[in-house]
Amino acid sequence: MHEAVPKTDAPTDVLDRFAGATPELARLRALRPELIELEQRAYEVLFPVRTGLGPATALGPATGSGPATGSGPATGPGPAAGLGLAIGSGSATGSGPATSALTVPGTVTDTGVSVAERAAAALAVAVEYRRAPAVGHYRALLDTATGETATADRIIARAPLDGDTAKAAKATTATTTATATGAGRIAAAVAHARLLTHTPAQGGLDALRAAGFTDPQIVTVSQTVAFVNHQMQLAAGLALLATGDSGTGTDPGAPSTTVAGGPRYTTDVLTWRPAIRPLAPGELGEEHRAALAGKARVDTPYFRTLGHDLGILAVRTAIDLAAFTAEGGLPRAERELAATAVSLYNGCVYCASVHARLTARLHGDPAPVRRFLAYGSTAVLGRRWKLITRLATGLAPVPATAAEADVEALRELGLTKLALVDLVHCAAFFGWANRLMLSLGSVEGEAQEHDGKQATE
Repeated sequence: MHEAVPKTDAPTDVLDRFAGATPELARLRALRPELIELEQRAYEVLFPVRTGLGPATALGPATGSGPATGSGPATGPGPAAGLGLAIGSGSATGSGPATSALTVPGTVTDTGVSVAERAAAALAVAVEYRRAPAVGHYRALLDTATGETATADRIIARAPLDGDTAKAAKATTATTTATATGAGRIAAAVAHARLLTHTPAQGGLDALRAAGFTDPQIVTVSQTVAFVNHQMQLAAGLALLATGDSGTGTDPGAPSTTVAGGPRYTTDVLTWRPAIRPLAPGELGEEHRAALAGKARVDTPYFRTLGHDLGILAVRTAIDLAAFTAEGGLPRAERELAATAVSLYNGCVYCASVHARLTARLHGDPAPVRRFLAYGSTAVLGRRWKLITRLATGLAPVPATAAEADVEALRELGLTKLALVDLVHCAAFFGWANRLMLSLGSVEGEAQEHDGKQATE
């Protein structure tokens, strides 16, 4: 079981700030209160900036006095102002939630990825999504971690970073591990973030290895990048529901995003082969087994690969289950349909296979699911499924293209606010899930020992 995040008197959390912090947004998020707490928990686990929590212990606050401006809003008199970060003192420094209480689970693991490396990767993702509040937030976090502003300036300008060369990607891990520099690691993390954000199906690990990242650190970097993609898509979707504007700056009158199916997508059971060594079953402690929440995950190499970073694995599993299995709202088959649609967009053959099978099983008729896999957005699905896949697919691009018309069409069909919130959460979760699956391994068309009946991805 996950431990609930303590309540605070603060009016907003990080996701609220990214999505606009409107009264209607608060009402919509309150329909799934567990997910409010879990999303904030995931952020705090990945960005443990309070002294004594993981890799932030040696950083301390930045000493510079200049504001963190960038392309996002200024965040106050110093790089950390307005973040709600408790660095050392245990008290909040801005309008965000206080983190002086126990805000991360006891299972947080420090794989050795610094807050600067995590923040740089997160900032790179936020820049690609053009979400100004997130750019300002992660820029301030990076400035605080590094004590300077030049690195953030270069990421925002998409300028090359020190160590960001073609030769670094070709060097051997053994050679560069001994000589890896902080700048080179940050450059590799930023390059990985951009790759996974725009072309997750092409995600490789060579550049990270060349910069000296170990297998557990690669899992942490990939989790960080995938989570921030999820944050950006979730913020866009919730803002769209609350205000009719996703905040992405895209043309609301542009054609809806579509997906193409094809013969490589199937409901057959596939095998995912890890690119790094998963934990062996014998290496899993009770905390791992609790975090995996079921034998199906324990038996799966994918989840045992994620086990290299136990802290985020635990909260991620809780978000997965809360989004896909909560009672009421959107029927489970349609939540799985949304996952399938996003997986088609991102080119995740394995995820599409698992969730298409679950959709067909829960719906009771595999025919429309097979048509969707074969023909994508042009498939004959019926109006309700067509609109569900359209909204889910519209949240997947960078930045999101979903428009108010997509939401209004679903409202006209009778989808409640709760059902729409569920649809946004499930679609955005696969902005996270697909990127992990695609970056940490590859698919082979061989039979697996289990078919994912209990695992949701």
